[in-house]
Amino acid sequence: MLLSRFWKRAASRKGKDTAVWAGTQPSAVHETYETHTHQSGQAPGQAGKSEHPEIWFFGGKGGVGKTSCAAAQALALAEKGEATLLVSTDPAHNLGDLFGAVGGKPCNIAPRLDVMELDPERECDRYLEAVRQRIAPLVSGERSATVMRQLELSRHAPGTSEAALFDALVEIILTPPAPLEDEDSHYRHILFDTAPSGHTIRLLSLPEVLGGWLEGMLGQRRRAIAERSLWLDSQQASETPGEEAPEDPISAALEQRRTRYAALRQRLSDTRRARVILVSTPEKLPCLETTRTREALEAHGLAVGGLIINQCLPEPAAQGAGSPPSTPREPQADWVATWREQQQHWAARLEEAFADRPRLRLLRQPQLPEDRASLAPLVAQFAAFRPWSPAPAASSCGCAAPAR
Repeated sequence: MLLSRFWKRAASRKGKDTAVWAGTQPSAVHETYETHTHQSGQAPGQAGKSEHPEIWFFGGKGGVGKTSCAAAQALALAEKGEATLLVSTDPAHNLGDLFGAVGGKPCNIAPRLDVMELDPERECDRYLEAVRQRIAPLVSGERSATVMRQLELSRHAPGTSEAALFDALVEIILTPPAPLEDEDSHYRHILFDTAPSGHTIRLLSLPEVLGGWLEGMLGQRRRAIAERSLWLDSQQASETPGEEAPEDPISAALEQRRTRYAALRQRLSDTRRARVILVSTPEKLPCLETTRTREALEAHGLAVGGLIINQCLPEPAAQGAGSPPSTPREPQADWVATWREQQQHWAARLEEAFADRPRLRLLRQPQLPEDRASLAPLVAQFAAFRPWSPAPAASSCGCAAPAR
């Protein structure tokens, strides 16, 4: 995005600088993407369509248990023999707290389950270095030092960290790494443990927002190039007749990025392959925020695939025949009963708001998850959970397929 500051300056550079720019090696992200899409002769976003993994985002208000739910679901899928990659985009690094040392590259923690955490600082360094390499051929001397200093200051500007994290997310979704175990050639599922709701909405809406921004930038760039070409034609017609203007490297870079965002947008809007699983607790504030989050996600064309109602209090144990008479209720028992009644009210509200989606109620565990072993009760409950998927189109015989 920082390239926009240099489009006028680049338009006045000579063909020599253009050649230097054109010869610059693309970033690893772009190189991998181009290789992946063009080796098969297909357009970006269409290659290997049958092997695209399912993408599940676990989102919700902070503190509702997204990390535990995402980890339990990933373990449940892996135990069924489905190769799964679990990725955290939350700066809090909760996956590392749960599974031990987890870095920015996939590491295997269980059969058919790889885990990685995206570090915003590291991703920001990588992102700014890629921008620096693209800008370097366009500036020189004292101007170069000023530009690089401004680029370093942009590290702390609003939106830089989000843009870097988004760039990493684009790479994982469009060109996912290969599973670390040799038994599988590609992941069946990629699960994202996301930051709280507001951050998730901004992150997942970026393809639409940045796509419009790039359209505007490309329009401005084309007008500038057209005006420059007219001027060059008038100046060089007598000196170098028939010579074509050099290709514009910035337009090529913007077009490449627009193509990637369009491919990501297509992938995320595929409701059979990409869904958001919302996690909430049966309390007022999480309930209201979860309902708003669904509305916001669907407004951006993203499918909500289900709801997890976490940390539900169990019903009191029934008093059996022959048991001693109950003692008078203590203040603590009254408090727990009131809490349970509140939970039942807000759980019913959530059930109503998500009546058209799969829902899973999880009881509050005696021990909160601290490691893989303590996730076992949750893994068992997630074994049968499947997110919503649109019903297939009616078959040629006119019989409608049953909805899931």
